[in-house]
Amino acid sequence: MSATLAAMLRKSTGLYTDRWVEQSKSSFKTPPRPELISKHTHYWDAIVRAVETADFEELMGYSRDAGVFQARSGMDLSDAIRRNVEATNMIELALLEANDGLIPPLDIINEIAELRSMIVMAVAEGYKLESDREKDVDPSAKIVAKERLAALLRNKSGAKEIALQIGEEITPLYDSGMRFYFVETGKLRLYNLLPNGRCITLSILGPNDVFLQWRAESASLSCLCAEAMAKSTVVAVSDTELADVIAQQPMAAIDVITNFARRMTESQVLIEDLLNNSVNLRLYRTLLELGKQFGKPDGAIDVPLTHQRLADMIGSNRVTVTRKLHELQDRGFIETRKGATIVILDASKLAELATSGAES
Repeated sequence: MSATLAAMLRKSTGLYTDRWVEQSKSSFKTPPRPELISKHTHYWDAIVRAVETADFEELMGYSRDAGVFQARSGMDLSDAIRRNVEATNMIELALLEANDGLIPPLDIINEIAELRSMIVMAVAEGYKLESDREKDVDPSAKIVAKERLAALLRNKSGAKEIALQIGEEITPLYDSGMRFYFVETGKLRLYNLLPNGRCITLSILGPNDVFLQWRAESASLSCLCAEAMAKSTVVAVSDTELADVIAQQPMAAIDVITNFARRMTESQVLIEDLLNNSVNLRLYRTLLELGKQFGKPDGAIDVPLTHQRLADMIGSNRVTVTRKLHELQDRGFIETRKGATIVILDASKLAELATSGAES
């Protein structure tokens, strides 16, 4: 993580503590005890030191201990995760205040999201370890949560396995209720249909990711869809069947909760990007993020990216994206190949455009 984030965190230390004290007062109707404030301050210092030194061992230890404590206190796993997500959300609030209300750059927001995910996963790990100890179960004999979740879902009588070829879709949910989807293999583009007929990409999903479709009887159609970007297999169950799975094996909920925590962060980043950055900057940053997630050694992005699909990802139109891609190719920053393949030839120059705010 960057020195910029470390400096911002150090600057906002006092503000973070103040926000945490205010939240505690609001939640418990009484000021936190001095020893709790001291303990929380030490935890914040561990976050800052981890970012400054790139050594996360101490912070992960603190986070696992928090999960152990919450398990011992009888707290539900979902509540434990929620409390830690709320606590890490205050990082962004403190950074905003320390930065005079200016929204941090997208790369800093992404680093905060990565930090949040690391902390939440460590808390869940500590919770799981303590729960396993209480049940006197040998952790080495247990399969990991994502494998357990997949196996339990497939065994439900109402489970439906959906095989998708490239370009095939999971269409909107037309009946009332909810459907839960678990991605076994492949890559999916999760997107939402907009009232004006256009769509916007919310996330790119890979194996072990999850998503929901829902529709209430009194609400309009939920227009959440998924398109296969590679040959994919998805397992679908109803909300009732998912609840049965969680009841059978509560620890299988870890993957579900952490997946949705990450999805919420991605949505927040998307909204902030749409509100504050131009189409050009959104395109640069999207290409860099896709290269980071799916890049090959030669710089090729290993998902098919038509100009329309890129336009959907950044909330623009195909004509604008096509023109901008031609400009980037003329400058030697990218190359387009057959099969809707985009190759990033000069990531450093593209990153300069993305971080400098340059429009062309």
